[in-house]
Amino acid sequence: MSTQAARLARLFTPEYARRVNAQIVHPAESVVVKPNELESGLSRPLHVAAYEPDRPAAYLAATLSYGIIMGHPFQDGNKRTGFFLANEYLRAMGLPGLTDAADPGKSQESAADVAKRFIDVAAGKSDVTDLATPSSSSGI
Repeated sequence: MSTQAARLARLFTPEYARRVNAQIVHPAESVVVKPNELESGLSRPLHVAAYEPDRPAAYLAATLSYGIIMGHPFQDGNKRTGFFLANEYLRAMGLPGLTDAADPGKSQESAADVAKRFIDVAAGKSDVTDLATPSSSSGI
């Protein structure tokens, strides 16, 4: 897991996150207000993989999105950017995305569950463990 995390740390760069955020907040301008928090959030999965090598990929993706949400590096779109980065992190590890489901009806349900968990994290009601814990049909 740590070798994959190291490989992904080279792909999930601050520039990549800025470009993702720019697409998310378009037509508004993407503004990085805390560049150190952006780098810190993006490096979280690498640190967790090094010090807790038994953590699953879902937890690594959750730490990435948690760092973006709580670090609030962008002026706008932090939850959406954190969601997108976690989703792509899982897919880069060869796993299904956050709302990928075989049954389309369950996909909508899981999207709402995942969105609620991200909102709860931003509101301070949940932590990274709650974000990584799968709900009924989905999970990071």
